[in-house]
Amino acid sequence: MKDLIFSIIFLIIFSSQFDRNNGNVTINLNEKRQVIDGFGASTAWNGAVPNQTMNELFGTLGYSILRIRIDENKRWADELSNAKKALKLNATVFASPWTAPVIMKVNKQDEPGPLSSNQYSNYADYLKSFVDYFKNNSAPLYAISIINEPDYSDNPMTFTPDQMKNFLKNFAERIKSGSNIKIMAPESYGYRRDMNDEILNDPQSAAAVDIIASHGYGFIMKPQPLVKKSGKKFWMTEHFIDGNDFNSVMKQAEDIHNCLTIAEFNAYIHWWLRGNSITMMLLYQNWQLTPKAF
Repeated sequence: MKDLIFSIIFLIIFSSQFDRNNGNVTINLNEKRQVIDGFGASTAWNGAVPNQTMNELFGTLGYSILRIRIDENKRWADELSNAKKALKLNATVFASPWTAPVIMKVNKQDEPGPLSSNQYSNYADYLKSFVDYFKNNSAPLYAISIINEPDYSDNPMTFTPDQMKNFLKNFAERIKSGSNIKIMAPESYGYRRDMNDEILNDPQSAAAVDIIASHGYGFIMKPQPLVKKSGKKFWMTEHFIDGNDFNSVMKQAEDIHNCLTIAEFNAYIHWWLRGNSITMMLLYQNWQLTPKAF
């Protein structure tokens, strides 16, 4: 019933919009564009999401991609539960780390800082252990990211483009060994064309990455020709619009449209389902869907 109500409201609003603007739409069925892999959201820091909520999102509403978080202390049970629920509904699941275990970092603390240069192999083994844990528990992952937002100063762990290329060239295969997992990078904070291009302009690092991923904060949407030329998948793996009024929901829709038509992303993944601000969430604290979820 709730879905029907929202659908009716949507149609009323848009039918009046079309009548007023009398706009024209031209569709060229002969022009091939990118393949759309899907749409989804993240359960990072959300614990184990109830079955009913996952069924609403990945069943009723048709979400098809789930982004889960790799906890640095190996508390992985909740995200395993979420992954299994999503996979049961035929979704694709991928994972992102926000940091390595602190012992592997230069500062040995849970605050911004780089990975120690002598810990690259251990970090690769740590990521592989996550892949293996999910595979061995009947929840195989589609892809794994090297790090979330390496260019964001407040992120717990940073990677420069050179460090990212070095890691990809020398340790990506270590993560993939024994599985069909795809490697994703760089998941930059601000749709950084320069970071994507640095990876792709190096033949070895380009060969090591399967999915070029970006986030959608503080940027002007523009095409990324080198990504397109590479033939690799291009995913928007985190984005949200602050606000919970009609204008913010429409802005969100506009940004999704631009992701697909201007940047030509193959997938769009919203930020978390539930968080510390109702204006960015798809779910209320009681797990009920907000208008943005639709």
